[in-house]
Amino acid sequence: MRFFLVFEILLTFFVAAASASDLKLKVLDPQGAVVTGAQVTVERPASNGQSSSRSPLAVQNTSAEGLVEFHNLTSEPYRVRVLAKGFASHELDVQSVTELVTVRLKLAPAAETVVVTATRYPVPGELAGSQVEPLSGEELRTMQPAAANDALRFLPGAIVNTAGQRGGLASLFVRGGDSTYNKVIVDGVTINEPGGTFDFGNLPLNDADHLEFLRGSQSTFYGSDAMTSVVQIWTRNGSTPIPELRFGADGGNFGTANGYASLAGAHGRFDYNFFGDQFNTQGQGINDAYSNSLQGANVGFALTNEITLRSRFRHSNSFTGLPGEWDFNGQALESPDPSEHKQLNNFLGSTDLTIIQPSGWQHRFSGF
Repeated sequence: MRFFLVFEILLTFFVAAASASDLKLKVLDPQGAVVTGAQVTVERPASNGQSSSRSPLAVQNTSAEGLVEFHNLTSEPYRVRVLAKGFASHELDVQSVTELVTVRLKLAPAAETVVVTATRYPVPGELAGSQVEPLSGEELRTMQPAAANDALRFLPGAIVNTAGQRGGLASLFVRGGDSTYNKVIVDGVTINEPGGTFDFGNLPLNDADHLEFLRGSQSTFYGSDAMTSVVQIWTRNGSTPIPELRFGADGGNFGTANGYASLAGAHGRFDYNFFGDQFNTQGQGINDAYSNSLQGANVGFALTNEITLRSRFRHSNSFTGLPGEWDFNGQALESPDPSEHKQLNNFLGSTDLTIIQPSGWQHRFSGF
C-alpha cells in the first residue's frame, strides 16, 4: 500500500514537471530597438467565445535587453499581452515554444484632447483657437494635490502664490493680471467671491474628472470678470455597470494624514458618484494645523435619449491655524497666537437639464 502511494506521488510530480514549460520573449519597437520596462502578461487563452481569464498566470517587465522569461508555466497554449508606454497594446497566442519569441510593437495612435472651456461645447484642442491647458483625471490622481493650487502651479502661464503655510491664501496670477481677474467654475457654477477674489488653497480636487485652464484674451468669452483666465473643474460621472469602489490613505511627518473614498457606477438610465476626502496636518509649530474635508455627490438620470437631468452637490470645510509672524530666521520675536484661525465652510449645489435636438442644437437649463 505504501509502495503504491509513493508511486502515485512520484508519478504526479513527473507529470506536472513534464507539463510545465518555459517561455522567453523579446520586445522590440517598430525600428527593431529593444523596449525596456514593457509589461508582459501571460494568461489562459479565450475559450468558447469568452474573454480570457482576468487572473493572469504570470506578469513581468522586460529587462534592459528587452527580454522577459517565464518558468514552469502550467498551461498551454498561452495568451500573451504586452503593454508599453507610447505603444499600442499587443496580444498574441503562443503554443508550445522551445525558442525565443520576438514581439514587435506598433506605435500608439496620437491621442486627441477635447476641451470645453474654449467654446462652451466639446471641440478638439487643436481646433479651439484658444490657449487651453487640460489636466485629466488620471493626471490629477497621479499628482494627488491637497488643493487646487498644488495642481495649477504645473500649468504653463500660471503663477500661484501661497501666503504662509499650507492653507494660507493661495492666489493665481496669469499674464501679468491681478489675482481677481480669474473666473473659477466648478460643475458649471461660478464660485468666486464678490470682487473676484478666490482662495485656491482650500479647493479640494478629489474625484475630479478633469480640469481646464483657459488663459489669454479668449477668456473674456466668460465675461468681464474673466479678464486673464478661466479655471473650470468637472466632477466624475459614474459609468461602470458594476459599482466601482475607490479608497486609499497616506500620511507623513508633522502629523500629516489623508484619506479618500468614492463609490460610482451606472444602472440603466441612472448613474451616480458619491465621494469624500479628508486631509489633516499639524504643521511645524504652534497653531500651524490645517485640515480640509470634502463630501459630494453627482447623480444623473437620462429621461430619454435626448434629455438628461443631473444634480451635483459639494460640501467643503477647511480650518487653518494662524500663529502670526512670531518666528524670524529661527528667532522667536514674540509669542505665537494660539487661537486665531481661518475657517471656510462652503456648500455648492446645482441641477442641469440638458436637451439635445436632432438638428444638433443643445439646450441647457441650470439652477444653483
